[in-house]
Amino acid sequence: MDAYQSIISRRSIRSFSKDVPSKELVMKVVEAGRRAPSGMNTQLWHFTVVLSREKIREIGRFVLDSDSSICYEAPVFIMVSSKKDNPYAEEDTSCALTNMMQAAHALGLGSVWINAINKRDEKASSMTAFSVPSGYRVYGCLALGYAEGSVKERDLKPLSETVSFIE
Repeated sequence: MDAYQSIISRRSIRSFSKDVPSKELVMKVVEAGRRAPSGMNTQLWHFTVVLSREKIREIGRFVLDSDSSICYEAPVFIMVSSKKDNPYAEEDTSCALTNMMQAAHALGLGSVWINAINKRDEKASSMTAFSVPSGYRVYGCLALGYAEGSVKERDLKPLSETVSFIE
């Protein structure tokens, strides 16, 4: 699949099979994140890859204060953090997450961006117990695995509502 086709056909996946992607595939997804652009090429990010379903549940209990799934029961959970003093943290981590979602799709995996941690400031800044480095804050997460079932076509707003041309 070419890059354009991959971009227009990628969908957020919220239902994952029990099959676990190989560590090699997961590392390819992470490598795509590492190769994303960053402000002034500082690369002040960190990728915490969680492969244990029990650890994923533990993170969910810590963040959500409940046993609700933090990542739609995906077998892989990746937290993308950046140094707290990075002025480009949100942009850098967003680029990394986008690259990872595109790579996952191109590799036959499903993914969905998860905002459960970064929307809770205190939790996002206190994830050291889960291998997020001290001085870093989680800005976004990725649930990753094989899609379960069929993937529905996404509804898009009309072009006239979302694009303006100046000639």
